[in-house]
Amino acid sequence: MVDHQGAARRTSQEERRRIILDAALSTFAAKGFASARIEDIAKAAGIGKGTVYLYFPDKESLFKSLISDDLTPLIAHGTGILEASPQSPRKALSAFYALVESEVLDTQRADLLRLMITEMPNFPDVAAYYHANLIRPGMQLVQKLLTIAHDRGELRSAKVLEVPQMVVAPILISAIWGMLFSPFGAFDRRTAFEVSLDNLFLSPERETP
Repeated sequence: MVDHQGAARRTSQEERRRIILDAALSTFAAKGFASARIEDIAKAAGIGKGTVYLYFPDKESLFKSLISDDLTPLIAHGTGILEASPQSPRKALSAFYALVESEVLDTQRADLLRLMITEMPNFPDVAAYYHANLIRPGMQLVQKLLTIAHDRGELRSAKVLEVPQMVVAPILISAIWGMLFSPFGAFDRRTAFEVSLDNLFLSPERETP
């Protein structure tokens, strides 16, 4: 027998949790993580403060949930891209840049990157969670891709294997520029992605068939 009421209740709970998370992100972006209060998040969500506490015990758990729900799935997507395009690390990385652009930089999720840059030095527990659940697996994925490219003779320099963090530089620069300097001039992130690819890989004409 199908429990329609139970399924509806779970859906309602999941929807309410998502509403709270969306309200938390907009509140954190507007007020800053340190200054935001649970009361502010509840007001933005249109619910009582007590309801927020039914789902999240504190602001830190809210932020961690935003990371796990909105950003860490990108690692699974990136792994899928890599596995689907093993013949071309450059194309795989280009597809990953496009994924980050459409799913993060062009959405409110970009505020999560900005908040990490501006606020997390004061919240080491959240920063550690961010590193363990997003940065470290992301770097492992990048390292795997670069190793494939190196083994195929497609890298311009093997030194990048020592600093795979450089691969995400155009993503971070785009987030920082949008946060600080967008009123004074545009940043062409697609060109930045292409420059990064050109610096990492040999030209397509010289790549291994």
